[in-house]
Parts: sequence; C-alpha cells; structure tokens
Amino acid sequence: MQSTSQTLVDETEQAVGHVSLRGWGLSGKQGEVFSGLDLDVPRGSVAIIQGAAGSGKTSLLLSIAGRMRVTSGEGHVGELDIRKQPRLVRGQVTVGHIAGLTDLENDFTLAQHIAERLIMLQPWYKPWVSKSSLREVIDVIRETFASATEVIDRLPEGTFSSSDAKDADFLIDDEGKAFVSELSELQKFLLEFGLASLAQAPVVVLDNIDYLREREDRARAWAAILIYQELRSKRDPENPLTVIASCEDSSDVDLVLDALSTEVSPTSVSTLQLTQHPRH
Repeated sequence: MQSTSQTLVDETEQAVGHVSLRGWGLSGKQGEVFSGLDLDVPRGSVAIIQGAAGSGKTSLLLSIAGRMRVTSGEGHVGELDIRKQPRLVRGQVTVGHIAGLTDLENDFTLAQHIAERLIMLQPWYKPWVSKSSLREVIDVIRETFASATEVIDRLPEGTFSSSDAKDADFLIDDEGKAFVSELSELQKFLLEFGLASLAQAPVVVLDNIDYLREREDRARAWAAILIYQELRSKRDPENPLTVIASCEDSSDVDLVLDALSTEVSPTSVSTLQLTQHPRH
C-alpha cells in the first residue's frame, strides 16, 4: 500500500497544466458573478479572459487557481479536481498578478522579494537563502529577459522603439538592490510575473493587464509574457507554461502576436468572453 505522501506526489505529477471547465459558475448574495462557463486550455497555450470591469474576471481566475470556491460546475487542472483538491491545485497554478493579492512592498528591494519567495518554496527547515543562491536566481531572471530584449531588438524597425527593450527588462542590477518604489508599473508587473515563475508551476494566471494605462506598456507586458513562455518551452519542453490572463481589450495581444509571429509559437491562443450579469 502506498503511503499518503507518495500518493500526493503521484497526484501532483499527474497534473500536466491542462485546464478544463464545464458549466463553471459562481453566485453570491447579489446574484450571479458568472455562470455556465466552458473552457479548455491546452498545455503551453494562452487563454485570454476578456470582459468589462465587474464581469467576474478576477473571481474566475481565483477559482481556477483554487483560491475561490465556485457554486456550480466541474473544473480540472490536469487530473486534479479544482473543487475537491484546491490545495493541490494551488501548487500547480501560480498567481502572477492580482491586485490586493500579489502587491509588492515598496520598501523592499528586488533581492528581498526574491529571497522571500525562494524561502517560501524551500522546506520549512531551511528558512534562509544564501547569497550565491540569490545571485544565481537573479542571473537566471536577467538572462531570461536579456534574451527577450534581444528578440525585441531583432524585430523590424518601428515595431517597438529602442527604449521599449530597456523598459521591458526587469532592471535588476547585479545585487538586486533597487527598491520596488523605484520601478515603473510595467516593471512591477514583470517582477510579479517573475516571482510567480520561480515556482516553475505549469500554469500562471494574470489579472487585469489593462491597469497598465499606456497601450505601449500593455503591449510590452504581453511581449514579455509570450517571450518568457517561448524561452521556457525551449529550455524545459516537458514543462511548458500555460498562461491564463484577463483584460478588457484583447487588441493589444493581437498587435504583439503579429509583431512576434516569427519569434513565439504558443500551442494555441483562445479568448473567453465574459458578460456582466445584472446584480440585485
């Protein structure tokens, strides 16, 4: 007979980053937030949750991540039942950006944020991070986004301005001494995404990219997400990243996919349109 721990490991290994929902719904005291949703997200693909403010995008992402209970429907992440196994689902779906949940501390440096996240990912008996481990992670993140910058630089002149490559970088110095308060909103968004990626989970959810007010910033954010997804697929083809992101207007994604058509190749790109339900 297998031990409980072995069983848990086996269940986790079975989760392959495929998300499926059938009749997924959530209702509360003020009525339905969303209802009857069907969604299939293949491994290594991009799913866009599109809808106006108040259409339930954030709640839907939280429910997929095993952080909010729905009231109807069936949902799976790989072989995991989202409603019955939310704790295991949280190990498979990381949250890259949701306001109020992933907010960064302005008084923390990048190194402090990375060290904190690494400690959370380590066994309980190792509540510290060595300088060499921290520097190794910083180097990996810098290398990843340096590669992304090179890709952006190779695009035809005029696709992005020369400053876009710099702005799309994490601006992480060798020691990670920059404070969060020194970063732009785009850089904070990318840092949140980078911290979520440290867990190497097969699925990441990102909410409300529209909070980046400038269209150029939203395009840079999508470019960085798609390029990181492509780089990870090349480095670890057995563990591609599935991205589920919400926005009000997906035309920014179309712009970036056209610009990067020769550089990135997600398994598929799909859009789920949410409509706002009347509230009582």
